[in-house]
Amino acid sequence: MAKKSSLNVLYLVGMALVALGFVLTGFDLVGDGDTALKIYTLLIFIGGIAGVVLSFVKVQNAKLLKLAALLVSIIGFVLVVVSIVHSDGAAIIKGLNLGKKTVSFIFKSLYAGSYMIVAGWIIAIAGFVTGK
Repeated sequence: MAKKSSLNVLYLVGMALVALGFVLTGFDLVGDGDTALKIYTLLIFIGGIAGVVLSFVKVQNAKLLKLAALLVSIIGFVLVVVSIVHSDGAAIIKGLNLGKKTVSFIFKSLYAGSYMIVAGWIIAIAGFVTGK
């Protein structure tokens, strides 16, 4: 019988997509806004990288740490959205060229990295839940 690999491939691929998607998109946001917004934006990347690293490193409570990395990434995104809505959102949205467009055109204006981040979260959640 073949030895079962302990590597959670779906989780690893999902978190790698989050990190890669951030590299394609997120650094544009890090330059804008206040310090809190920069930190919130970097949480998305930090969570993705931590998830990738935790996929290869054997530690106690690895499953809990992987969940924490995934949640840090998602919470970072939620904090970015809240920060944009409540503070200088108009300037940031204008900088992203979303200014006067309607909600139906926002998804057309997002960068490919944003879609990779969302797809990465979905894949990572599926990998975390199934353990595959």
